Amino acid sequence: MQSWITRINVVAAMFSAPPFPAAVSSQKKFSRPLLPSAATRLSQEEQVRTHEAKLKAMASELREHRAAQLGKKGRGKEAEEQRQKEAYLEFEKSRYSTYAALLRVKLKAGSEELDAVEAALAQAGSMEDGLPPSHSSPSLQPKPSSQPRAQRHSSEPQPGAGSGRRKP
Repeated sequence: MQSWITRINVVAAMFSAPPFPAAVSSQKKFSRPLLPSAATRLSQEEQVRTHEAKLKAMASELREHRAAQLGKKGRGKEAEEQRQKEAYLEFEKSRYSTYAALLRVKLKAGSEELDAVEAALAQAGSMEDGLPPSHSSPSLQPKPSSQPRAQRHSSEPQPGAGSGRRKP
């Protein structure tokens, strides 16, 4: 499964174009930027530099966002929007970090073959090259639960327990 995730991330890192600017409105509401549907026209070296620049920009924006929130106690809708923006910035920072690290390994491997890139990645060791662990988007994170998954109400019949009557 990790191989599958790595291959998807390598291809995404190679072809992802920068997002369009977020929508402009008179409200201060946070909105995510739109992702383009076309592939990038940059060379892979330029793509690495672009991903690294976006990584620095996301890290800076995340620091500024957190600094601005230190003295504020937001409530309700405003607080939820601030949490969404922070989750978005953290995810984008992780994404650009992964993309830049994978493209650096790919360029170092000197091959277009994904098998060769995977072998170079395994040989270098994912933590040595600064490659963060893979994870899915924040909205898909499993929620830990201390309760069992299925709970029965006392009014529900137990499996195998009928009404007490048998069919003739």
